[in-house]
Amino acid sequence: MTVTTSSTTILNKVASSLVATQKYATIEEALWELALTTVRNKVIYYQRRIRKLERKYHTDFDSFTIHLKGRATPAEEDDWLAWKSARRMLADWRKAYRDLLNERAR
Repeated sequence: MTVTTSSTTILNKVASSLVATQKYATIEEALWELALTTVRNKVIYYQRRIRKLERKYHTDFDSFTIHLKGRATPAEEDDWLAWKSARRMLADWRKAYRDLLNERAR
């Protein structure tokens, strides 16, 4: 038997626990901090993935792309796709972070 609990219920329980232990003054403050921390950690994760590829190939994505034209190995193609994806995800998570900060400032 599967019990389904809504994400709202889970987040409220976590936030309530943080308020009860006096980590935050209100549930809303705790939820904002949880959201910001989660998104910030995603930004850091994708930055690290990109830096790892930059170190591996001793170049940036655009130069790597030019270097691969017409002569990429399957492993390089895989890395190129991972790199491209990481760049897109980084941009998306950065935007989400900015949006959260802007919304919180209202």
